[in-house]
Amino acid sequence: MNTQSKGVTELLVMLIMVVLTSGTVLLLVQSGIITVKAENEQVPILNAEFIPMGREGSLAVKEFQLCDYVDPGYNCVNEGDTFVSGSEVHFRFVVESSTYNGDIMLVENYRVKDSQGKILFDVDEKNNFHFDIPSSELKEKVSFKDYFVIADDAPEGEYSLELIVENPLLVKRTVTLKTFKVVSE
Repeated sequence: MNTQSKGVTELLVMLIMVVLTSGTVLLLVQSGIITVKAENEQVPILNAEFIPMGREGSLAVKEFQLCDYVDPGYNCVNEGDTFVSGSEVHFRFVVESSTYNGDIMLVENYRVKDSQGKILFDVDEKNNFHFDIPSSELKEKVSFKDYFVIADDAPEGEYSLELIVENPLLVKRTVTLKTFKVVSE
């Protein structure tokens, strides 16, 4: 074997080793085995789905109630679907989600539309509510509560609340729609 073909062979072997090593590192990062520590938090190196691996699990909104008030124990006070202009609309809901690698991560937001379909409050990344805890269970039920205020001059009619819940670990998203009426005093 001459020196030129020996050099090409060595180069090919090195390229194959680099590709195999890179693939192994990406697989370890994707599975969550390799992480970097940034400001006292574990953050995955990659934040995208480079390796096509199926993630099994479920995400569902099990209960969704509109109320005059939700107490600190997540109990709905005066559940209903009719609210007066200028009042607060409280809502509570329970999300059932599968865990992934011993963690559960949920992101919640919502959109409110008036009777003409005009968006009063829209989903905005800065207004997302994040819930993230470790779990030893296969599925967890998590209760949420929130509220919004109907404007004093809001026209009467049927409004809608579109609830958006995501689980980034499972790459799953669910949207639930609830309608309610607004009346003037």
